[in-house]
Amino acid sequence: MNKHIIPFLMGAALLLNACKEKASDKTGSLPVIEVETAFQNPVELSLTDLGETLTYIPLETNEASITDINPMTKVVVTHEFIFIGNSKASILCFDRKTGKFLRTIGRFGQGPNEYLNGSLEVDSEAKRIYVRNTPGNYVCFDFEGNALAPVNLPGEQNFMMGGHHFSHNKAYGYCNVANEKTTAEAYCYDLASGELLDSIPLTDMQAKKTRSIAPLRSQEVYGGMFMMVEYEDGTWTGGNYQNNTFWTSNHTLYHKDIFCDTIFQMKDLQRQEPVAAFQLGSLGGYGRYETSSSMTGRYVIPRILHNGKHMYFTLFTDLYDIQGMMKKLTSGGVVLSPSCGIYNQQTGAVKLQKESLLLKHPNEAMPDVCINTLATDGAWVGVYQTQELIEARENIPTEQQPDWLKNLKDDDNPVILLIEP
Repeated sequence: MNKHIIPFLMGAALLLNACKEKASDKTGSLPVIEVETAFQNPVELSLTDLGETLTYIPLETNEASITDINPMTKVVVTHEFIFIGNSKASILCFDRKTGKFLRTIGRFGQGPNEYLNGSLEVDSEAKRIYVRNTPGNYVCFDFEGNALAPVNLPGEQNFMMGGHHFSHNKAYGYCNVANEKTTAEAYCYDLASGELLDSIPLTDMQAKKTRSIAPLRSQEVYGGMFMMVEYEDGTWTGGNYQNNTFWTSNHTLYHKDIFCDTIFQMKDLQRQEPVAAFQLGSLGGYGRYETSSSMTGRYVIPRILHNGKHMYFTLFTDLYDIQGMMKKLTSGGVVLSPSCGIYNQQTGAVKLQKESLLLKHPNEAMPDVCINTLATDGAWVGVYQTQELIEARENIPTEQQPDWLKNLKDDDNPVILLIEP
């Protein structure tokens, strides 16, 4: 895993709109995640804070299955399969239990049923894989690799650069940067019937003109490419390329905008009930359109994963300071120092680790690891590079090494780690 976050400049972005409701407006028994208190009392986080059972899945290495899992690789773990999508290679499918290579999903290219990159989205409920070619066009496959009819979303809803979230055979989009083809900030589209189920129209956003856009890339940090956008009036906003505002966990759809402190359970675009709220206190947070001076030293939470037992989140400050990041990058320094936290939904306890996303392994000889994603059954997913495991092997007595670790070779595929809740 890369420990540094490297910014790249591009020309367009999907950005998220701020939620209208705040946790301070809520009453009753809404769970509150006390981020400020945890931030003032940081601890070292361990994988055991998320679960006690660790399962290692070495991905089979052969001529057809060689893959590179880097910070921009998309890893999706379902109940049965592990899908790996890279930017310039075909999507690979492995067996979740054994790591055996099963098949290639589709093909890299520009022909029918081919895709331009392997950044897949998976609807685990409908057992469909979607790979985006243009803002509104996705090639589609079933889990066995069979090509299905492509998905063409309505032209007026084709967000400038953002992806969609697919769940229960529906496509969800969310955007706060309008263009000539975008008429809604959020919509739900039924893929089976072709019906637009719900839509929230854009209002005051058309007047904003973009001056510069800076993507910050690192899959395991942001859950996809994160964007900071500066407007001509000197204000900023931010959002996620892969529409991280929606996610599905244990068959249920949830929503949280980056500028909102509350997580909502959803039905289509209707917020059914608040699930939990983050309390940042003096750490701040900021609205959708803010100047640099009002954002200095204030924090946002761009990524959340939760499985009903624990909630994992990342915490960032000064994402807008692109010049400062470039200076650090050219001088060899750490570009960003993200923090991460774990909220125990059963006990209400909040733990936060400052300036690192690496979680300690209970075996001190084993490398620390980032949380990459969450499996469809609620298991936490990490990725070990072969070389770091081979180095760790030198500090583990041979009789204590499992066979997969003893047999690991330099050019083998990475190893998937599952932390069972």
